[in-house]
Amino acid sequence: MASLEIPSRPPPQPIHPSSSGPSVSAYRMESRHHDEHLNPRFFIGPMPEKVLPDPEILSSNKKGKKHANLLRGLDDSEQDDVQLAQIIKENAFAFFLHQGGREEDWGEDKERCVRREMARRWRESTWVILMKNRREEKQKRIPNRWMGSSFEIGEIAGINVISEAAAVRSLVSSTTSFQSSCNETTVPYLPLDAAISQISSPSNPSERPEASRVLSSGQQTFVTAPSEPQPSSSQAKIDVEVETQHTHSPTFSGDPRTSSQTPLLSPPSLPALNSSRSDRQETPRRPIIKLPSLVRGDPPKDKGKGKKVHYDLSPVTLTSNGPREPAPPSEVLQRSGEEVQDTSAGAMSASVDVTDLQWGDVVMRDRMLVRIFSSQLSALPRFFDEHKHRQTRKLYYEDWQEFMIVWRMDRIEFYENYTMPGEEWVRGHKNLSYIIPLKSGRTKLSIYSFVDLTFCITCPPTSRRYNPTTRKWQIHISKEGTFVYIFKIKCRSRAYDWTWQLWRHLGGQLPPTISVRNPRVDSKVNIDMPAVDTAEVYKVFTRDNVIALCYENLRSVQDWKHIIEKQVAQGRVLELAWRRETHLDWIWLDDDVDGKRRNWAVLCGLVLKESTVPAHLEIRLGEHSPRFLFLKNGTRLEEPPAVEGYVDRIKPFGQARQSIYLSVHDGNLFTLIPARANPPTPIGPFPLTRSTTEHYSESLRQSEVRRGARQILNASGVADLRKVLVVRRASHPVIQHQHNLKEEPEDENWVHTWSEGEVSAEDDEDEGGDGMLQKVTAEDKPKLRMRRSFELFFKNGHVVRFEAYSCRYAIEWVQRLRELVHFWKLRHRNDARDEMDLAQALRPRVTPKTYQEKDRVIYPEPPPDLSSPMPALGLLYNWCVLEGCKPIVRGGKLFMRQGLRGQYKLVQMFIVSESIVQFHIKPNNSLSRSEAKRINLMDAYVCSGYFAAQALPSGQYNANANNEARRYQDGLEANDPEEDRLFMIWYKSHTKSQEMATKDASDASLASSPPAPPLDARKKKMAVFRTRSKLERDAWCWALNCEIEKIARTRRDRETKMRETGGLMNL
Repeated sequence: MASLEIPSRPPPQPIHPSSSGPSVSAYRMESRHHDEHLNPRFFIGPMPEKVLPDPEILSSNKKGKKHANLLRGLDDSEQDDVQLAQIIKENAFAFFLHQGGREEDWGEDKERCVRREMARRWRESTWVILMKNRREEKQKRIPNRWMGSSFEIGEIAGINVISEAAAVRSLVSSTTSFQSSCNETTVPYLPLDAAISQISSPSNPSERPEASRVLSSGQQTFVTAPSEPQPSSSQAKIDVEVETQHTHSPTFSGDPRTSSQTPLLSPPSLPALNSSRSDRQETPRRPIIKLPSLVRGDPPKDKGKGKKVHYDLSPVTLTSNGPREPAPPSEVLQRSGEEVQDTSAGAMSASVDVTDLQWGDVVMRDRMLVRIFSSQLSALPRFFDEHKHRQTRKLYYEDWQEFMIVWRMDRIEFYENYTMPGEEWVRGHKNLSYIIPLKSGRTKLSIYSFVDLTFCITCPPTSRRYNPTTRKWQIHISKEGTFVYIFKIKCRSRAYDWTWQLWRHLGGQLPPTISVRNPRVDSKVNIDMPAVDTAEVYKVFTRDNVIALCYENLRSVQDWKHIIEKQVAQGRVLELAWRRETHLDWIWLDDDVDGKRRNWAVLCGLVLKESTVPAHLEIRLGEHSPRFLFLKNGTRLEEPPAVEGYVDRIKPFGQARQSIYLSVHDGNLFTLIPARANPPTPIGPFPLTRSTTEHYSESLRQSEVRRGARQILNASGVADLRKVLVVRRASHPVIQHQHNLKEEPEDENWVHTWSEGEVSAEDDEDEGGDGMLQKVTAEDKPKLRMRRSFELFFKNGHVVRFEAYSCRYAIEWVQRLRELVHFWKLRHRNDARDEMDLAQALRPRVTPKTYQEKDRVIYPEPPPDLSSPMPALGLLYNWCVLEGCKPIVRGGKLFMRQGLRGQYKLVQMFIVSESIVQFHIKPNNSLSRSEAKRINLMDAYVCSGYFAAQALPSGQYNANANNEARRYQDGLEANDPEEDRLFMIWYKSHTKSQEMATKDASDASLASSPPAPPLDARKKKMAVFRTRSKLERDAWCWALNCEIEKIARTRRDRETKMRETGGLMNL
């Protein structure tokens, strides 16, 4: 059962930003869900001929066989090329809407005209003509010749197949969008009827209780509800209990829990949930079966392993031959798989998901970073986390390093390398250092840090002795003292698996109910936990089923339809997340690192509730990084397209010229040398083969993400566009090294006010290149170069000048960079405001609010409400980080130092493609130079908080120091303690050849994996980072852990080999 709790105060009202009108293009922008964060990109100017692909190579392989590439459609005789025709056909409707057409006007005639127009645009495009001429002429490449013009990356036949086509394909008209989306019904799934029938129902259907009563209205009750889906298209299902305080629905008259006559309501249609994910179940789901109210007994008070054995409670049916003979012992011992599911062995195997375990077999094993403490006290706090750790005295440091942790039935073993070389080969196993007895009643499990998901085990000390008489090792458990083990695993999902399995093994009990809260409408759904502790319970609490249950029950909330359901109908996706204070942990992985199903993907978060600050489960809309913002007047401002292209940088002294490549990513202007620029391919970058256009678009999008990542990895410098004051065309032949302009208050409409005289008729006469310079006189050459140049004025007083290929491209650079600078300044202001609101929600304001009225009564501010909706959390922990939608996983400024000693320096850091790229920021430099060293995240551990502070040398960290308040330039105020702003990365450096092999591979799964590093944390390098606030630290740690998680799943074979390397001691 599930119940719905609604607060007495009215839910928040939906926000309706002002708009000019519901045009097709505007609604198309509103209807974008997964694609609204995919920003288009433009390449400005021509390309060197030497970087263009050879048409002969692209159109045929070494054996002369033609590939299914778009370049095959260059000849007029191949107009009906299959691949090009397929793209035009599947994108014709998107092109029609993009040009302002109406959905109701679409028909066969319109489709034929549109396809003909798209084919004409394809044949007459600049790049198609150039590539066609190159193939016909078969001339050798000229190194210094430039070809082509500006183009939109991903644009084919007048439509952008990366973003525009995918967005319009998901478009439905404003009048029929909700009705059409409601045609597909998602029925919540409760597959517990089979499990219940084995416990509380006879096996023979004819012996079941009377099930023929039907209400006069024709509706079925729980007694008459079928246990299997009916052949009818509309499946009946139970309406789950709803407890409201201001609901006026006539459906619920009386308490439905007191009678089995509650009618089964016909299921209301609801939009398809999570339709954007490809791994969702496609088979129809079974209807909800309302379970009987089973009495949950008190948890066992013994100190055993907490395993439950379920007995069949159905009446005993005697056969003609009398009672059935018990199975012989040999048959029982040979049972496996489903044969032991409802036995005592099945109860044991259900928790660890392992069958046929023999004594001494390994349940789980992993490499972990472990810190060990000891205490003379026999009892420590039940929930030993980093806050309790700071308050506990007389803890003595024992050891800290990377161990191979092995779980063997009733104990956990710690293995390390021998100090003497070759000793492991002689003995056949690694050195056994520590043992945790799981059968001891003093062994306790707790979550040490929710940010890193480090967990802690406190247990009595153990020692082992060898008995020569029995030739066995004996493990002795001490009665005094306590050992504290703090574990950190690389992968967060693997840490969840360990904590869940250990919690269940140590007797953890499932709660009577699980509450799922939606902060947007301030309501929650309580899902009753059936008193059936078998593997079937996992099927109820799958991610899809919990979302469907919540959606079904929250429909009765007044504002759900206007706030959530409208966005779901437009294609947004509801997701689950565990939240603790201002930290979100999305539930996004249904399989473990080995590819096996994680049935406890939702339930494993119950371990987080047993802590000093428990976490709670929320259902939220999965937000991606938005590419728009709203101005003060309600106008929606779209993010301008990013740009890239070849230019020349003019040095301030001597007017020296340097050829560079500019590329904009997420408001950062990166500079590269042309040899490592990775420019885009104008047309046909990917063969289509037999895939659909959706697969083609996705392949093209992924290739663009990888290409952008390579550009950032190869960048020599970066400039933050928010530090740019002015973008303008050059006004003097000689560059000015400094300027005296001062920053003025930002005007939201300044981008529309252009300077007079920047565009002249002479600009159209410039053909571009060195050829035009040879046509003008020597006196006019400096003037022509000046008109081809544009300048960036930075806040530090420096001026940087670039020269484009021609005057027309210089104007294009100025216009597009102006729009980008304007947008990212406003975007940074909004992000800073959201960050300040989140920081103030965590603790009181550092500076109280002041008012102009002197006689105004100022009341004290209410205490921070950590359960408030905080919609900005979804943007801080956005799904672009999880799904890899952009080349930059996360970027920003923070303080960093290599190693445990030395000075911190301000760096601009980016998480990109399994690596961390750093650019050193200096006050007197306009462009931040790239650091030579990269941090490879392949074998990295990320630790934060008190766990990381303990690794600092003596004297660098004082736990009792006062927290000094700090105010930053953007207005952020914080007084977080030092350990809350600290995180560290332990990583293993790889050789340059290994890094280049990994970086140059087009796909990380195809890249060559470096060998496994030795089992020793002391041989790893360390980087220490400091952020401005705890909120920033948590966001950085989450992004780093997500990237490490993706690396481990991409290189699954390597991770498996690392876990299985090393022999174990036979005890």
